[in-house]
Amino acid sequence: MAAADLTAAVPEGPGIYVERIALEATATNAREIQLPEWARRVDVQFIESDDTKDDSGKVASSGTDGSAIGSDAIRVGAGAVYTFRTAAGRATGGGSMFVAASTANAYCIVCLQAE
Repeated sequence: MAAADLTAAVPEGPGIYVERIALEATATNAREIQLPEWARRVDVQFIESDDTKDDSGKVASSGTDGSAIGSDAIRVGAGAVYTFRTAAGRATGGGSMFVAASTANAYCIVCLQAE
């Protein structure tokens, strides 16, 4: 699965951008999410494919799209929201994060804020 490219995303009315991103068909395989340069706060939550149950997952700063996510990752419990801040002056394109869910065909909800 190709990287989810959010680099052209534009904040909506309240200054946020939210996207539901389909994850890999194989549980625990990473999906790269390319971030826009303007994003300073990123919230991540995982849900199962039928959108009725929360899922758990992992977030990493490096990895390979489509391969098993590494052990150097933050674990996000089912129903939890993981929030982190990005630094100004990141590389052109905004950089990437890698996410993986505990179940196959799950989704990652990503909320970007400029702050």
